[in-house]
Amino acid sequence: MKDQLQILSLARRCLMVLAAALLIGLALYLGSSYFKGRGQTQLTQAQQSESANQASLAEMQSDLANMQAEISRFQRLRQQGMVGTPEREGWVEQLLASRQRTGLPDTLVYTLQAPRPLALQAMDAAGSEATPASAEATTEIIAPVFHDLDFAVLSIHEEELLALLRHYQAQVKGRFRVNACMLSERTETGLTARCTLRFFTMPDVAP
Repeated sequence: MKDQLQILSLARRCLMVLAAALLIGLALYLGSSYFKGRGQTQLTQAQQSESANQASLAEMQSDLANMQAEISRFQRLRQQGMVGTPEREGWVEQLLASRQRTGLPDTLVYTLQAPRPLALQAMDAAGSEATPASAEATTEIIAPVFHDLDFAVLSIHEEELLALLRHYQAQVKGRFRVNACMLSERTETGLTARCTLRFFTMPDVAP
C-alpha cells in the first residue's frame, strides 16, 4: 500500500511537471504567434508607408522637374524681352537700324501706340476702339499687354519689305507678330507699305 502511494505521488509530480511544461509551451507558442503577427502587421505598415513615401517622392520630383522647366521657359521669355519692362525705345531704334541695314530709302515714318491690355485684342479685331478711360487705365493694370508699332515706308518693293521684316525679327529684343501689312500707291520707284507690328509683354510680378 505504501509503495502504491509512493508511485502515485511520483506520477502526480510527473503529471504536474508535464502539465507545467505543456502550459509553458502553449504560452510560448501563443506569444510567438502574437509577436509574429504583430511583426507582420508592422512590416506591412512599413512597406505601405515606404510605398506612399516613394509615390510622394516621385510626385515631388515630377513637380520639381516641371517647375524647373517652367523657370527655364520664364527665363527665356525674359531674355527675349517678353517678360519685364517693355523695351519700347529699343523696338523703334532697331526698326530704324534695320531700315538702314537693309539699304531702304530714308522714308520710314513710325508711331508706337500706347500699351493696351491683351483682353482688348478681341475688340480690336472687331474694329472697336478703347475709350480714353480704358487707355489711361492700362498703366495701372498688371496684366499682359500688347503694343502696336505702326510704320510706313515709301518707294519700297515686296522683296525689300520682307528683307526688312526678317532682319528686324532677327535683331529686335521682343516678341511680335505682323498684325497687318498693306501695299499701295504703286509708282515707278516702288510701293508704299503700311504695316503694324504687334508686340506682346507681361509684367514681371503678377497681381
